[in-house]
Amino acid sequence: MPTKKLIIAIIENGDKILMRKKPAGSPPYKETWYMFGCERVPAQEDLVTLKNYLRAELDINVDISKKPIAPTSEIKQDHDGIEKKFIYTNLRCKYLNGVPKITKDIEQVEWVPKDRLNDH
Repeated sequence: MPTKKLIIAIIENGDKILMRKKPAGSPPYKETWYMFGCERVPAQEDLVTLKNYLRAELDINVDISKKPIAPTSEIKQDHDGIEKKFIYTNLRCKYLNGVPKITKDIEQVEWVPKDRLNDH
């Protein structure tokens, strides 16, 4: 089974987490609310990859913890229609500055209180 390795940013600003909403029915996933993340770059440290991604895609700066949160994984169909094992490296990020911008595949960006994450 093919494997896809992703770095997930848990971007914290006080008691809130930055989330993005994709348009409803965005194939192939059923979920519409996500944290931000990117694919790993084999020849680059995950911290550098994620920091560069967040700066380029969201126009924000973060301080990233060097200690990852426990990795997670799941098996699901990817955008190409192939079922894959997704392995997520979860990194805690402290928001520093910048106004999160909305990119082409994002409908909304929102700071969600941690106690309301299950609502999204």
